[in-house]
Amino acid sequence: MTEKRAPDQDALIDRILHLWRADAETLPSEPRLAELTGASRNSVREALIRLEERGYVHRTQGARTSPNRRLPGVGRRIDQQFDHSLSIRAAGYEPTLELVASDRLTLSAGDPSRYDELPDGTGVLRTVKMWRVDAAPYALAEDLVPLSREVDLDPHRPVFELAEAANGIRVAWETLWIDAIALDAERAAILSTDAGTPAIEMTYCGYGVDDAIGYWSREVQLPAPAGLRNALIRRVRS
Repeated sequence: MTEKRAPDQDALIDRILHLWRADAETLPSEPRLAELTGASRNSVREALIRLEERGYVHRTQGARTSPNRRLPGVGRRIDQQFDHSLSIRAAGYEPTLELVASDRLTLSAGDPSRYDELPDGTGVLRTVKMWRVDAAPYALAEDLVPLSREVDLDPHRPVFELAEAANGIRVAWETLWIDAIALDAERAAILSTDAGTPAIEMTYCGYGVDDAIGYWSREVQLPAPAGLRNALIRRVRS
């Protein structure tokens, strides 16, 4: 009997998601999924647990696994890593990314613009980037990436890649805080709107498996067009 080789778990999840996107009320059973994917039943079960945690499926003991059909229409999920340009394009709009500013600086105590919790005196790469949706300003992000090595950095690169290049940290987690704010004059001017305009502000801290900080990021968003609303998916146990 030939032993089944377990496929990469992420690849297995992608295969099951392909089936999830099919027009069906239930997913195939675990034995059938194992047959279709070439994975073991244990691997399939682990993949389904991860998919349930992400809100893609609902699993009930003694019953088939049901797909969450509402998920594709909820907008952008802020409980998952995302790229603005990809999210904008996926929603049917044309994205534009603009590097507004980029500089290297040393963080100082008493700076009223500080939103991070990095030690005073930390050297960072600071970038400010703006995204447009069909040429209309949409989101503005300020990233602070600690510098622990001398290296040339392209500020256009995503903050995840900048962190790994600048300080060797491959970010595994993000902590996210959300606030409703009135835009200050500086950010309002960049976004071509009025100071005091209501906006969502999200502050992120990205860190590695050893808790070392890869970056701090602060982002504001104007009201989103259809398909780009922020969404969280929570599993409700009955």
